[in-house]
Amino acid sequence: MSWLNYAIPILLLVLIIVAFFLLGRGSFRSFGVAQILIRVVVALPLLGSGIFLHFFRVHTTASIIPPGFPAPVFLVLLTGVFEIAGAVGLFIASFRRAAAFWIAVMMVAIIPANVFVAGKVVDGIAMPGIAVRTAMQIVYVVLVLLAGYGVPRRSQVADDVAAKSVGEDV
Repeated sequence: MSWLNYAIPILLLVLIIVAFFLLGRGSFRSFGVAQILIRVVVALPLLGSGIFLHFFRVHTTASIIPPGFPAPVFLVLLTGVFEIAGAVGLFIASFRRAAAFWIAVMMVAIIPANVFVAGKVVDGIAMPGIAVRTAMQIVYVVLVLLAGYGVPRRSQVADDVAAKSVGEDV
């Protein structure tokens, strides 16, 4: 498998994360019930995967870790703990942003497993190809960041420019 199969998804995900934080420039705003619903939507798969795949199907989950990675069973258990902690952390105000950030980082870290398993059948389930899996992860990472941080807040300068242009058009 070409190194580009790994590099491109990693680069895309890192760029999405960086772009999110550049857009917000440290300032984000909550968006109410929709944000809470997104929190639930992103937390449930983490919680389910963390419990059912990482603890009850350890060896099946370990089989998707590429050869060369040390201690695949330990990595499965560790990422399971991280997934559960992240899912719970999204609902605790003081941990919410940290949980969202580290979930996004974990999504980058698990790319080698996703690329390795792309297009294979694992335990009777066909895994999506690299492009589909990368697109799914991009959407998921954006949702996780929105769930934890909120919507990037526009700067006052951008608000002033927008208000001025709207006033001129009227």
